[in-house]
Amino acid sequence: MSAIKALAKSCIVFLLGREVRPRLIVRGLASGCKICVSPAEHLGYLIGTYEPHLQRAIKNHVAANDTVYDIGANLGYITLALAKRVGPGGKVIALEPVPELFDLLQRNIDINGIHHAQVLNVAASNGPGEVTMRIAVNVSMSSMVWHRDDPAAVSFTAKTVAIDDFLEAGQLPSPKFVKIDVEGAEGFALQGMVRTIAAARPVIYVECSEAGRETSWGLLRGLGYRCQLSATLEWIDAFEQYEHGDFLWLPTSS
Repeated sequence: MSAIKALAKSCIVFLLGREVRPRLIVRGLASGCKICVSPAEHLGYLIGTYEPHLQRAIKNHVAANDTVYDIGANLGYITLALAKRVGPGGKVIALEPVPELFDLLQRNIDINGIHHAQVLNVAASNGPGEVTMRIAVNVSMSSMVWHRDDPAAVSFTAKTVAIDDFLEAGQLPSPKFVKIDVEGAEGFALQGMVRTIAAARPVIYVECSEAGRETSWGLLRGLGYRCQLSATLEWIDAFEQYEHGDFLWLPTSS
C-alpha cells in the first residue's frame, strides 16, 4: 500500500471509527446494503474495492432472477452483492462453515431484509460427514487443508456436504453462477458437485491453491470448461499457467 493510500485509509478510519457495527456500503455491486464490519479491517467492503475482478465477473455473468452459489461466503460481502444482483426473483445459496463468520453472515443478511438468500453452516466437500478445520491468525483463512503444522492453530469440527446430494434430493436449485473460495479445499468442493456442474453448466469463479490445483484443473477441463485468469481475462490453456490465483471457468458450447 502506498503512503498516500495508507494516509487516506487512516483518515477514513479515524472519521468512521473502528467499532464493528452495521455500516453502509457506498460503492460496488453491494452498494446501498449494510454490512456489520470495522472500517479498520474491512474498509474495502464499504468503498467497493474488495475483490474487483470477482465483482466484474458477477456483473458480466449474473443476471436478475438467477440462482447463484457463494461457497465460502465468509461474513457475506459477496453474498450481499449477489443478492442485489439477482433481485428478489433470484436465489442465493451461501455456505460458510466457521461459526463466527456464519453468525455475521446471517446477521448481514437479516439487517438488509434479504429473503431470497439461504445460508448454510456447512463446508462444501466431496461427501457428507465431518472434518477438522483450523484457524490460524485470521479467522477468514480457516481451512480444512492448511495450518496442520501450526501449533498455534485452533481447530473445530465442521459438517461437510456434497452439493450433488442436496440437488438430487431437491433441497437446492441448480446454479447459473458459482463462486468458490475455500482456502485450499476447492478440489473437494468441486468433486462434490461434479454432476451438478455437468447438468447445469454454471459459470464458476474459483480461487485456486496449490492444494486444489490439479484436481480442479482436471475436473473442469474434463467437463468441457475453459479457463480465464480473472484479472486479465487471458485464456489459460496450459496447466503450468494455472497457478495460485483467481480464475473464471466458462462452459464451452460443446
